[in-house]
Amino acid sequence: MSEPMRVVVRADASREIGHGHIMRCLSLAAALRKRGAEVQFFSRAVEGHAFSTVGQAGFHCQPFSDNTPIPPCDWLVVDHYGLDAKWESAQRANARRILVIDDLANRQHDCDVLLDQNLNPEGPSRYLLWVPDDCQQLLGPHYALLQQNFAIERSGLLPRNGHIRKVLVCFGGSDMPDATGRVVDALSEAFPHLLLDVVAGAANTRAAQLQERCAWHPLITVSVAVNDMAQRMAHADLFIGAGGSMTWERAALGLPGITVSIASNQVMLCTALAARGAGIDLGPVEEFSIASLQFQVARLIDDAPRMRDMAEKLAALCDGRGARRVSKLMLELAQQG
Repeated sequence: MSEPMRVVVRADASREIGHGHIMRCLSLAAALRKRGAEVQFFSRAVEGHAFSTVGQAGFHCQPFSDNTPIPPCDWLVVDHYGLDAKWESAQRANARRILVIDDLANRQHDCDVLLDQNLNPEGPSRYLLWVPDDCQQLLGPHYALLQQNFAIERSGLLPRNGHIRKVLVCFGGSDMPDATGRVVDALSEAFPHLLLDVVAGAANTRAAQLQERCAWHPLITVSVAVNDMAQRMAHADLFIGAGGSMTWERAALGLPGITVSIASNQVMLCTALAARGAGIDLGPVEEFSIASLQFQVARLIDDAPRMRDMAEKLAALCDGRGARRVSKLMLELAQQG
């Protein structure tokens, strides 16, 4: 292409939906920028938005409303559960191609490429009724959109020994149900010898309170809106948290975990991983039991072989290079004219 490939991303973040959509789009945007593309975000300015996160990553984020026009672009990337073929078709006047990121398979899409990075036993048939016949489907964690540093950390990672000394606790950007606080209380009470690396998202309104509550404990650290999650996962022995996009981050680093779904779209993935022996699922947060969490952690502390087995099964699912693959395909299709 004689001019840089122009890419527009339409995705939102808020206290209610978290930051997962924005974070995976940022991973793709970084990979596209490496290939010379110009990337611009359009997002609603609602409570818990991620404008600063996008800006810190070096991209411009334009406030979006229903009458905001999408500028002419080679690719429009849509990562939004509230948008479907009606809105996407209306953007065809300015977008040469459209890539939709989805994992619900519950509505029509007008797109050239559909990306679903989760485990789907149905394969392409899951979206058969929802996308055009000529739509190219990119399915599974082979295409998981992760920051490049996860693949870098993976390349130098030593095999895990299965022993648990440090636990990484993270429930994403907002954690509306305060699962983080409940897990920290449960672990500090039952396992005072464990190191707890607690990460709260930028939209977590209880983060400061949690920091104050844990300040007295020498083995608990509480950090907010970190940008070194790959390193933290590489140095942790066990993960306890949500089952969203972080699943593939820790899979790339073979970090076994116990999951609690804090959103309905996480349930299927958490269940699928548990069925494969690649994790332990405690179900939706509404059914969360402190006793069951303490029981499972105690079992894992005494079962290094199981920890190693979970780590190996997870690592086999995702190598952390999905964003590189997707950006390469987008550039190749754009060059076709």
